[in-house]
Amino acid sequence: MKKLIAQRPIQYMGRTYERGEAIPAQDPKMVAAWLKANSAAWTGTDVEDAARAAFREAARRSRVNDQAAEAIRAMGVTIEDTAGEFVGASSMEEQIRALFAPGGLQNGGGTGEGQDHGDGGNAAQGGQNAPGEGENGQGGGAPAMLTGHLDAADLEKWKKADLEKLAEDMGVDISRAKNNAERAAILAAVEVQAPANDPENGGGAL
Repeated sequence: MKKLIAQRPIQYMGRTYERGEAIPAQDPKMVAAWLKANSAAWTGTDVEDAARAAFREAARRSRVNDQAAEAIRAMGVTIEDTAGEFVGASSMEEQIRALFAPGGLQNGGGTGEGQDHGDGGNAAQGGQNAPGEGENGQGGGAPAMLTGHLDAADLEKWKKADLEKLAEDMGVDISRAKNNAERAAILAAVEVQAPANDPENGGGAL
């Protein structure tokens, strides 16, 4: 809201308005005289309102960027060098490609028997088998498990209600997320497990 603010003491209608006080602006002639003499100035102009709006938007984007950076770090991707500078888009792309490549970090980097990458029909990325499975694929009592991360790109296509239900099932708090991209990033940063069938029976991640 625009206000006429005294820049120096002003006598008006039997009252002295000190510097910084708001002055009644119902008399156009007096307002014009004060402005011309630099005795008063408007505050809360469109320019100032736009500046405040831009500041609020910048703060919002900063919070979103911080949340995204936190999710990316949780995936094991380095986004800053030793000097605290951004490593660059190409470096991040190489790290992410390596992360989700066959034999990458989500698979534990191992080459042991019994590993299965899944059939690609699930949003979860394949991981390494859990201990308890022998050379012949026979379990030690507990079913074999695959560990990995959900695919953020796939999750972004989900409905908000479905993402909230998934977060509840996973025990993940996404209440601060503003949109599906943020919800997907938070969920994709959490490691998940899924049972795997016996490889001899043609199984993969369920």
